[in-house]
Amino acid sequence: MERRVAIIGAGISGLLACKYSVEKGFDPVVFEAEDRIGGVWNHTIQSTKLQNAKDGFRFSDFDWPASVQEIFPSHTEVLDYVESYAQHFNLYPYIKFHSRVINIDFVGESFEEMKTWDLWGGTGMAFGSKGKWHITVLDTETNVTEVHQAEFVILCIGRFSGLPNIPELPPTYCSKVFDGKVMHSMEYSDMDKSAAAELIKGKRITIVGSQKSAVDLAVECAEANGVKYPCVMIQRNPHWLLPGNGFLISHVGHLYFNRFAELCLHKPGQN
Repeated sequence: MERRVAIIGAGISGLLACKYSVEKGFDPVVFEAEDRIGGVWNHTIQSTKLQNAKDGFRFSDFDWPASVQEIFPSHTEVLDYVESYAQHFNLYPYIKFHSRVINIDFVGESFEEMKTWDLWGGTGMAFGSKGKWHITVLDTETNVTEVHQAEFVILCIGRFSGLPNIPELPPTYCSKVFDGKVMHSMEYSDMDKSAAAELIKGKRITIVGSQKSAVDLAVECAEANGVKYPCVMIQRNPHWLLPGNGFLISHVGHLYFNRFAELCLHKPGQN
């Protein structure tokens, strides 16, 4: 009996899931909404680099090419590395591009029976259930939907997929305190290089947030405008930041990105 594995998303996690599914003898299908693999690495601004030292961000069975010399590779080098991985393990034949999953239903088991399960399928086995997943997929080129069936589904859509999250504020309140342009970093990253440069040129810019995209944007704005038009970051809580270069930065990265870093975290029961 054929057991179909469906994987949603062809970012790094989706490619890994596909590769190991094939190694286990399955014939997976990967649904990718866009026209290329890479996930979040397809939506970066021009100055984005890897925030981890590359030695701590690599596939265990496929090393970085010798041509990548920087400790923190650029976003294009990361994307090339991911694409090389997919080519090396022949993963492209399993990927359906322009395929956006719009609905998933589990069919074949009654809801009452499922409520009695302590483990999935009643046994805890990945394929322990008699039901199947019905996956509705929209072809973004033809606008035609199709329903696929699978016994097992792996979600690899990531934390940063979907629509930009911009808090809603009352229009009357916004007009009193700010009448400039508001946009999300996702929208900015979708702009081409020249359009993005023109947008920020000669403007005072405020960035709300302090995660990776916020820091990348702040650097790009500061380099474009200097002190004449300062860029301001607003963050809710303070964060530790390490410079992208400097003395022993690679060794600090190795020290921090391991279990030793747990000593810096507060644990339940500690004063």
